[in-house]
Amino acid sequence: MKRIYSSYVPAIVAAVLALSAGCGTDAEGPVTVPFHESGWYSPQAGDTERYVDTLRSISTIKIPFGIGHSSTLKLGEIKGIVYTTLLMQFSYDSLAGFEDMTVDSVILDLPVITVQDTLFHLGVTFNELLEGFSEDDTITAPLAFDPDPIPGAHGETVRDISFERTEFSIDKTIVQGWVDGTSDTWPFGISINWAGDPDTLGLIEMYSQNFGRNPPLIRVIFDGGAEVNLPAIADYAITSDQITVLAAAGGVARRLFFEFDLDGVPELATLHYSALVFHTDGSAGLGATYGEQLLGLSTDFSYYLYAPDSSDPDDPGILKGTGVSANLLPVNIDAKIKIPLGLYTIDVLNGTRVNHGLVLQSDLESTRYQILALFDQAAGDSLRPYIEVIYTMPTEFGGK
Repeated sequence: MKRIYSSYVPAIVAAVLALSAGCGTDAEGPVTVPFHESGWYSPQAGDTERYVDTLRSISTIKIPFGIGHSSTLKLGEIKGIVYTTLLMQFSYDSLAGFEDMTVDSVILDLPVITVQDTLFHLGVTFNELLEGFSEDDTITAPLAFDPDPIPGAHGETVRDISFERTEFSIDKTIVQGWVDGTSDTWPFGISINWAGDPDTLGLIEMYSQNFGRNPPLIRVIFDGGAEVNLPAIADYAITSDQITVLAAAGGVARRLFFEFDLDGVPELATLHYSALVFHTDGSAGLGATYGEQLLGLSTDFSYYLYAPDSSDPDDPGILKGTGVSANLLPVNIDAKIKIPLGLYTIDVLNGTRVNHGLVLQSDLESTRYQILALFDQAAGDSLRPYIEVIYTMPTEFGGK
C-alpha cells in the first residue's frame, strides 16, 4: 500500500501549469483560454480529512520491579502505590573498642522528612531479617524475617511512627550481647513491617542512606555518656501495585499497550500529521511526593513511547522496540495530550513497518515512582484515547 508524500503535490501542479503555458502559440485559437478560463481540465484540490481510530484495545503490562538506591524511604500509601516494608542493613564497625563498656540505652533513629497528613500514624514492628538483600535487587515481596518482633526498652513490640515520633528504643540487652561478643549482630539487618492496616491511609517519608547525610541509624549510649552511631549502609522500600485506574507508572512498574487499526485511511492519502491523543486524570496522577518535592525532584512525568517488536503479551519483544517519542508531561492536572507519531504512521501505512501497536511507559521506570493516569475508553468520546491522522486526498483533474 503506497502513500503520496505531501511534497509531491506542488510538483504535479507545477508541471501541469508549465504544460499549459507552453500550449497554444496560435493567436487565433489559444489553448490557454479554454484550458483555464473555461474550466477544461481544471485541477480540483483534494479534501483534507481527519481520521480517528478509537483503539481496538488498551491493556496494562505489569513488570515485577523494585527500586533500590532511592534518596527517600516511604511507608504507607499514595495514589495506589503501597509501601509495605522497609529493609535496612547497618554497619557495626564503630562498636570496636567498646568491648568492656556497659550499654545504657539503644535508639533506632528514623529520619522522617514529612508525613502526608500530619495526623497520620502507622503501627509497625521491627523484625530481624533472615536473608540478605542488595539495593541492586528487584524485590517485590517481603523477605523472610524472624516472626518475633525486636522488643523495646519496656518490652513493647508494636511501635507507632508519626510526624512527632521518629526515635524508638531497642532492648539494650540485645546490643550488650554484641558488645560482649556473646551474641551475633543482625547480619542481614532488619525489616520494618506494618503491624496492621491503619484506619486511614497516608504516607511517611524519611531519608535513605543514599541521600548522603542523616541516614537511618542505631544509636548506642554507654554508661558515662559515650555514644556510638551504627548507620544504615543499605536500605530498600518494598512496594505493592494497587493502582485501580488506567495508568503508566514508574517504579512498580506498569506500561500501557495501545492496539489500533488504520484501515480507514485511504490508500492514496497524503499524510500530514498523526498523534496519540489522550486526556490525563490529574486526581490520580503522581509526579512527586511532597518529600521528594522538598528535595527538589521534578513533578513532571518523563515518558517514553515505543513501537514494540511484538504484540504478543507473552513475548519478551513487547518490552522493547523502536522509540517513537520521549518527553515530559504534567500529571497533576486534567489536560488533553497529543504525542506526535512522526514517521511511524507513514511507515505503517506504507507497509514498511508491522503494526504491533504502541507502548507507553515511564522513562524513569527504574528510578522514580510516578503515575501518569489516563481516562479510559469508557470515559466517552470527549475523553477517551484515540489515534488521530490528518491527510489530504490527491488532486483531481476534471475534463470536458
